[in-house]
Amino acid sequence: MKKIVLLLIILIIVACANTGGNSSNNGNSSNDNTTSDNVTTPGDNSTHQDNNSSNWDNTTSGDNKSYILHSDIISTVFWTGEKASQDNKMIANIASAWDDMWMENYGGVDNPENRNGYLPADFTPDENPFYVALPFNDFDAQGNRKADLQTYIPWQINPDTSVSVCKNRWVKITKMNSTAYAQWEDVGPFGEDDKDYVFGHNLPKNQVNAGAGIDVSPAVRDYLDLDDIDTVDWQFVDYSDVPNGPWKNIITTSNVNWINWFKPDINSSWQWQLQGDINTSYNVNIYDIDLFDTPQNTINELHNRGIKVICYFSAGSYENWREDKNLFPAEAMGKDLDGWEGEKWIDIRNSEVKSIMQSRLDLAQEKGCDGVEPDNIDGYTNDTGFNLTFNEQLAYNKFLAKEAHKRGLSIGLKNDLNQIVKLEPHFDFAINEQCFEYDECDLLQPFTNAGKPVLNVEYNEKYVNNIQNRNELCNKSNSFGFYTLILPLGLDDSFRISCK
Repeated sequence: MKKIVLLLIILIIVACANTGGNSSNNGNSSNDNTTSDNVTTPGDNSTHQDNNSSNWDNTTSGDNKSYILHSDIISTVFWTGEKASQDNKMIANIASAWDDMWMENYGGVDNPENRNGYLPADFTPDENPFYVALPFNDFDAQGNRKADLQTYIPWQINPDTSVSVCKNRWVKITKMNSTAYAQWEDVGPFGEDDKDYVFGHNLPKNQVNAGAGIDVSPAVRDYLDLDDIDTVDWQFVDYSDVPNGPWKNIITTSNVNWINWFKPDINSSWQWQLQGDINTSYNVNIYDIDLFDTPQNTINELHNRGIKVICYFSAGSYENWREDKNLFPAEAMGKDLDGWEGEKWIDIRNSEVKSIMQSRLDLAQEKGCDGVEPDNIDGYTNDTGFNLTFNEQLAYNKFLAKEAHKRGLSIGLKNDLNQIVKLEPHFDFAINEQCFEYDECDLLQPFTNAGKPVLNVEYNEKYVNNIQNRNELCNKSNSFGFYTLILPLGLDDSFRISCK
């Protein structure tokens, strides 16, 4: 009898020992337990789904297993919106390997030097500020998901081959006695097929930056108090093993997002005509023409000649001759635009106004425009009747850029000189009027510095009638790297003088 009792006790002890968690080393040094396990993602009223969800989600799916611990790995700092420079070997992070609109979907540039806690100081991001890059991409250069993933990736593979099985996965990063958690959102540093390191026991193949094997975001850097080049331990973890902390305040759930839109070359030539029958005879790279008034066959003709088409519409004013004029709500109608009969400023904060602009972008997409030129997007500097603020205008202009890119449309920043530094990363080119006449051209240099064209026009008659003035203008324009046209104010092609 004693032997039976003793045997039962032993069995109970063994059973209890086996009920512990299967994932190893899941401690967290954070004392921040302010967030709930029910995490609401931005723009989504549903809570974060668990492993039993019928909707496949890399943030939650997993096998509750132990993953390889990668020890003493060199880490470097990167961020969404980072421009190409010598420091990053001329690799920009405007887009990620999985999201052509990464910076825009994130909400802006995740400036590592201007912070508000673990967030960028200028805005609250729409995606998780705790993110990393690892040197493996589950898609090949043609956009096809690799067929052999199940042979080396240690978690269950989504059968839908359009879905990334790596993007949004959770990673645990440890430095000394501190641990942070982040989501995998890009590929690098300096490699995209190092499966034997990422999923195996090998060291990174990369030899740049002391052989760095993981890029971390500014939020991870700050949480772990890392230097720009440091050493960390890291391993994959399942969502069920991610403790509460600031990394759960905003969770990224987006899938791959590859959208190719026209990005004009810095040396692009152009023609701008908004009134009259379009003269299609100019041998240029780009035509900028009216979205509503231009017949479809004109756009088709230009495309047949290999010319890109930018479609103009006003995004900051009501025009009483447009076909959608009756859609504008009365409360969104502001003061008259000085010098432009039948045109009024509109309240860019109004949701119906934003819907109208989305419909106009839809029309641009339907007509086959390669890009758009939204006009009057500097209302905050004018007497509109609405007391618009700098930040309200900034948010609206970012909204336009994001909506254009979602539709595969390029977008130009029209004037709005005082916001160029913040908006240049979101726009593909600049269109400016009279910067030489008003001595404002220096403000446009962020575009040319980023390899984006500045398409400039001057109206002053002194450039038309005086050859010396014209030559001086064109010499200045060429020194800035702009493409300057001298045109009539009515933009009706009654004359056209090009500086190139």
